[in-house]
Amino acid sequence: MCGLTGVILKQKTRSDEELEKISSSFKEMLLSANTRGGHATGFAIIDNNGDYLLSKKNKNAFEFLKDDKINENIDFFSKNAVCLLGHTRYATLGSPTINKNNHPIRAGNTIGTHNGSIHNHKELFKKFNMERFAQVDSEAIFRLYETSESAKDFSENRLPLVRGRVAIVWSDLEYPDYVYIVKANNPLEMVYIPKLNALAYGSTQTIVNSGLWGVCKPVNIKPNTMLRVNTKTFSIRSKTIKITKPKPKKHFSFNHKLGIYQNTVQNFVPRFSYNDKQRDIFKQCIASDGSKIRKVK
Repeated sequence: MCGLTGVILKQKTRSDEELEKISSSFKEMLLSANTRGGHATGFAIIDNNGDYLLSKKNKNAFEFLKDDKINENIDFFSKNAVCLLGHTRYATLGSPTINKNNHPIRAGNTIGTHNGSIHNHKELFKKFNMERFAQVDSEAIFRLYETSESAKDFSENRLPLVRGRVAIVWSDLEYPDYVYIVKANNPLEMVYIPKLNALAYGSTQTIVNSGLWGVCKPVNIKPNTMLRVNTKTFSIRSKTIKITKPKPKKHFSFNHKLGIYQNTVQNFVPRFSYNDKQRDIFKQCIASDGSKIRKVK
């Protein structure tokens, strides 16, 4: 479970007041997203020239934003910025002390964030002969996109091979006018802010609302959908995508609200557990319903 959060901006001239509002609201969303993962925090700012600023550390969002330099970078983002991609990480594979395991992840000209888990990341690296630089499974997604012939090739031929839980947001520095979003089988919420000509997104509605954006219009993203946002026109193209669902582990259930598997066994209450203390009395036991368990000789 990780936290996605960010802002996608229409290309236009913005006042200092608008820029300040965007940066302060982004910080509030990043702090709110900390509830979904405090092992590492990071963000990327990308402008319409393909220039970017990427910062991440193995700190929770509160400690991360105590750094004056990080705050200056967020506050002083370029007026040409098209998106701010934020992430709070709950580490499951790859130590957060190794910063290349943290998000946003840069794979060549691709910079992105992912919430979920990729169960077949090793097989994907091998199948497509992709070079691996980090331990984290999320790298597989962005290497798949980076080595694809096009976004269409990625969405139709490669993404369907991914087995896992997926919600991703990324930008291609070669085509910085576009920002891509995939909501497959992990949560992602988004709103449109008319006053700012901007989209704000987060893993939960609580994260999005923490930005205190004022008047917003919800943007409904259905599961198994890929969006491409054109930051020049602010038009959104969508298409249905598929990924391979992970094989559920025995006695595990998936919490759709949190976007994680939990080790729970429902409707199963053992009458007796076979441990050392019970071995001596296991010859004949009477359960609460009156039935007997006898030791088989």
